[in-house]
Amino acid sequence: MKKICLNDTLITITEKMALIVLTVSQWSGRKKLRADDLELTESEVPSEELVSLGSKRICNPDALRVFGTLKGQADRACLKVGTRFLGGYLIPNDQLAALSGELDVLKTEYEVETQHFLTGYDREIEDWILRHPEWERQLRIAVDPAAKIGTKFSFRYRPLIIQPAEGQHDTLVEDVADIATSVFHEIAQIAITLEKSLIGKEAMSQHALRTFRRVQQKLDILSFVDPRIGPILDQVERFLRQVPPSGPVTGSMFQKGFGLWMLLCDEDRMARHGAGMLNPVVEAEVDADAEVEAETEVASDVETTTEVDAVVEAEAEVEAEADIATHLDVSLDASDLFDDFDDFDVETPFLGVFEEARLNDAEAEPEVAEVTEAETKTIQDFGWF
Repeated sequence: MKKICLNDTLITITEKMALIVLTVSQWSGRKKLRADDLELTESEVPSEELVSLGSKRICNPDALRVFGTLKGQADRACLKVGTRFLGGYLIPNDQLAALSGELDVLKTEYEVETQHFLTGYDREIEDWILRHPEWERQLRIAVDPAAKIGTKFSFRYRPLIIQPAEGQHDTLVEDVADIATSVFHEIAQIAITLEKSLIGKEAMSQHALRTFRRVQQKLDILSFVDPRIGPILDQVERFLRQVPPSGPVTGSMFQKGFGLWMLLCDEDRMARHGAGMLNPVVEAEVDADAEVEAETEVASDVETTTEVDAVVEAEAEVEAEADIATHLDVSLDASDLFDDFDDFDVETPFLGVFEEARLNDAEAEPEVAEVTEAETKTIQDFGWF
């Protein structure tokens, strides 16, 4: 089943999608730092195998920031309607014309900014040197002419048709399998930006709802790429239909939005949830199997406990019988001991002793008599007389 789905997806991307290869480059404004820049002797310079001296800025980085901004806008434009694939962006064919128009505008702006920078290049260099006069020598020897710097800037995009070579379809299987993963990852990156707007809050602003609409738009455009995307899209659309058109979202609707947001922040959970919604019967069977397995484990535990209790009880009975037997043996030994007194004239010596004890008891204090009586009872309790 999985192989069929992958083949279907491969057919989809070859027939319904194009690959945008976006290449945006710029001059870094840096040059490699050399040992003589730091005025180090050869013995003071560590081996390149051990240490890299890094780089030095020879131009104000603020003058180059606009190029990074334009590149970011181009990336976001591609991600808005597509997803990352093979180092480029996989774009549905019906979105290609609009995206190309947007990229053309950014390309033109990029080229205008490039010319503007090159025109003021020499001035930018001189201003930077004036800000760091103690490094003038090191900076001037690293400066290249503007014409050479101009070759470092470029903005190109190329729409390509994805078609593996004949007999080589399997080489794309792993990449095709990762398309949905890439989509869910990008959705999660969008959703995470809402954290400060939702955590610890009791209401959701319309500005936050715009982020949910961005997610809805992206999922809608790419829903045909993988069937697991559909159930996630349905939940987002259902939520957006229920929220008020203006004002904050509060109460139960806020709670629904918060729960949906937590789902959208986790790419793995989205994938599993989408798969589960597509195959509820399979999920139910898995749950039933888990329940049966749990019941089997409980029954096994009960049997084991019963067996252990039976063994413990049997051992206790054996120990009790052993204690009784030991007690009887001790009693018999004591009886045998006193049976030997039958061979003696017990009456004369023992009675004399006890007669004398009774006379002494009569003359003693009541407290002493009580003690003697207690002792006598104790002797009798042992069964010796």
